Amino acid sequence: MRDTGTTGGLRTGARAFALCALLGAGGPSTGCSGTTNGGPSPLVPLSVSGLVMDLGTGAGIAGAAVSGGGKSATTDSRGYFTLDGLTAGTVTVTVQKDGYAPAYATPRAGDKPESTFVAMKAQGKKQSYSPSAAKTLSQVTEAGPYAVTFAAGSLDTSDSSLTVSITPVDPTKERAVLPGTLTTGDSTLLFPVTFAEFTILDASGKRVQLKSGQSATVELPIPPALRKTYPLDSKIHCYAFDPATGVWNDFVDGTVRASTVDGTTPVLAAAIKHFSWYGGAPVGDKCQDVYGTVTSLVDGRPLGNARVEASPGGYTYTDADGNFTVVAEQGASVDYVAYQTGYDVDGSLTGIPGAKYIEFGQVNEKLAGQVTKPCNQGAPLAAVPPAGTLGGPDNRLQLKVGAVSKALYEATAIFQEGSVLVQLQQGLPGPDGKLMNPTAASGAKITITDGKNTANVPELASTGTYILSGGGALTIQKGATYVLSIDADGNGSIDGGGSASLVGDLAWVQPKMGDTLPSAGLVASWSDTGTLLGGAYSPLYLVTMSGQGGTTGVAQYVGSDRMFTPYDVLKGPGSALPAGSYSASLTAYSGFAGGATGSFTESRNITGVGLSGTAFSVGQGPSIQFTLQ
Repeated sequence: MRDTGTTGGLRTGARAFALCALLGAGGPSTGCSGTTNGGPSPLVPLSVSGLVMDLGTGAGIAGAAVSGGGKSATTDSRGYFTLDGLTAGTVTVTVQKDGYAPAYATPRAGDKPESTFVAMKAQGKKQSYSPSAAKTLSQVTEAGPYAVTFAAGSLDTSDSSLTVSITPVDPTKERAVLPGTLTTGDSTLLFPVTFAEFTILDASGKRVQLKSGQSATVELPIPPALRKTYPLDSKIHCYAFDPATGVWNDFVDGTVRASTVDGTTPVLAAAIKHFSWYGGAPVGDKCQDVYGTVTSLVDGRPLGNARVEASPGGYTYTDADGNFTVVAEQGASVDYVAYQTGYDVDGSLTGIPGAKYIEFGQVNEKLAGQVTKPCNQGAPLAAVPPAGTLGGPDNRLQLKVGAVSKALYEATAIFQEGSVLVQLQQGLPGPDGKLMNPTAASGAKITITDGKNTANVPELASTGTYILSGGGALTIQKGATYVLSIDADGNGSIDGGGSASLVGDLAWVQPKMGDTLPSAGLVASWSDTGTLLGGAYSPLYLVTMSGQGGTTGVAQYVGSDRMFTPYDVLKGPGSALPAGSYSASLTAYSGFAGGATGSFTESRNITGVGLSGTAFSVGQGPSIQFTLQ
């Protein structure tokens, strides 16, 4: 038995009194005062319950410090927290935990209990810095190097030994970790391009800021999937998150240029005057109204007072009948997420009578046929779309939400031409958030879409292995990008998902097999048939050129461009490869993170609540031999 404090929940005086008794003595604060229809109210007004989770593993984070509205709490062993006794209105919630970048959320406190999710990302590596020197520090990622350049004496501190952490965020994969709602102070929606969090600490652990009138230069790589949209010399508005107000403030226009760290990666360069979350996000200009309904898988009823978020887009709350209208980017593949706090009155769901829990669910849709409107949370509703349009008032988007599981799920999706294989495991999270003694997760419901067609990925017997192959409405083809949606426990509620592209066929353009070329001015280049489909396809390439038969030169490239100027890594940038014989290899990686050393690790591009993993594809080009003069 459960109660959400919404229409359709427990309403009689006797049941309401029973709920207050369960949550009363020795339990969490209930706020049960006054009477409703002859009995105490089951609601816990002016409170916010939440779940803090690790973006990389999907596990709840225990021991995180949570504050907001003048109240504070610490997350329990599952990552849950409650802030009671709040003032009505939007609450800026701050979450801090050693080893993570600070996180923020902006839930609403009202006459019904509210819920929120807070995703945290592991903080970038700590780097030492003495503020008396001018210096550039960087964090290398699969998208390229994130960097900050300090002028000597620009920081407001007398400490000579500081630590700097740069936590990069690629919004095409990690949107959930960006703080608050991505809107300006006047509620205009922002569409994120590239972001990072900058933390500078002194020896005592206190945050350090710039002196008045000083600035630092930051460089944020343009995600590979967005580089065609934002070429070199593009201007992108830059915003910083204000933890005090929970909104993004407008600072300057940044410019896309080549990275000063590797000389190749296109980055958004801009001045920064305050260290926090910072990044580029143009104001949206084409949005649409999306109509939908949220229902609970716990008891099948519509959920009132559930929070619904569209990404890219805005947020809203459902009415008493579970209906909502939310603003979303037009023509985009949008994630719609819904969640709400509930009460387990008799302990049938959680094993603890009166315990709070959170229901969660999401769906990804690329809707068509809606009427264009301004990208502003406060803009009037657009004209009603044609009858029958999905996401319209007569054909509402359906979001089904289920109770967040105590188990943790990990998925690995391997894309090959004509097929995709998904392996799903489950287990309880250990102290590090990873699965302990994982077992195969059978009974999941997995779907895959290319934005036009959708197919189920059936399970192979009861093995936790799911395979889609052969023909049908959906063909796995090179260069196409696919989105996976995973209902890990098979209860009908989507727990999360991710996307990846199938790598195309690779071929050398220069040099070719057997070529003899001058070493000076050599530019290596190659083709990839995957680019012919366009879209979000943008894998990372690893190119290695090694001297043979006594030739000592070595060149290496890691990046998303399909050309580079080789130099001898043994001598440094600008040094041409020595004359002699060489062999060259070419590999493309989709769904992997890479560094300047040529090492690759799986990228956590499958995310969700209690769900994480990797979707990837690898393609090998021909190895060639050539000669430099």
